[in-house]
Amino acid sequence: MSTNGITLQERQDQTTMQITSVEFRDEETMITAQGEMGTYGTVYTSYLLKYDSTGNGGTVSGQGRGVVDKETFFSGKFSGVWKRDGSNILMRNLVNISDGTTNLDLIIVNTGQRSLSIDVYVID
Repeated sequence: MSTNGITLQERQDQTTMQITSVEFRDEETMITAQGEMGTYGTVYTSYLLKYDSTGNGGTVSGQGRGVVDKETFFSGKFSGVWKRDGSNILMRNLVNISDGTTNLDLIIVNTGQRSLSIDVYVID
């Protein structure tokens, strides 16, 4: 996919991660998850969702770590936006990866299934 000189290349197949915890606070929610993410190995990540004035969306930021083997690991920091879609949460994040690449992550949090699906695109 290409738009105005930006090229998005699919990094890997869609990945499903399991939600390991959810912590509700007055103005934000913290979600943590883990799973196998192909290129990034075993991944652990935290999403901090801050609410806008409606409470149905806002900004998201966080970090993730991926371990491929004893010597290969990745880290990433991200920020983006989120909105509620029924019982699901949709996130769109720009991710700076420790290998120098930037990804666009499209995430759907399925609260009923305690999982999230991630589509990852490299931004060129």
